[in-house]
Amino acid sequence: MRPSTRYLASLVVGLVVAGVAVSAPDAPGLFPVAIAPLYAATTALVLRHRDGWKRLFRFGDQRWSDRKRGAIGGGIGALSFSLLLSLSVPAGITGIGLMFFGQALTVADYESLPE
Repeated sequence: MRPSTRYLASLVVGLVVAGVAVSAPDAPGLFPVAIAPLYAATTALVLRHRDGWKRLFRFGDQRWSDRKRGAIGGGIGALSFSLLLSLSVPAGITGIGLMFFGQALTVADYESLPE
């Protein structure tokens, strides 16, 4: 994907998610300012390293420890997301965005390692 297309798509995703956060009735003032760049950067990273994401979701020969680590991470992420969502919708959107951003950075970092 061309970088200009990737960045345009990222900008659109960031603005759409920020717009959803603004439309929430309990939206504090600065959440959309934080949400738009968070989701834009995450989308750009995911689109740039989509081959790494494809390898991540293959179910080949996984060890039990890998599956257990994934289950623990998913459980903690779900608990944190539900607690943040009970605070406010924009806080929940920010929390899930931060989780995806961390995953996108990890995949990008993993892809940059020499084989």
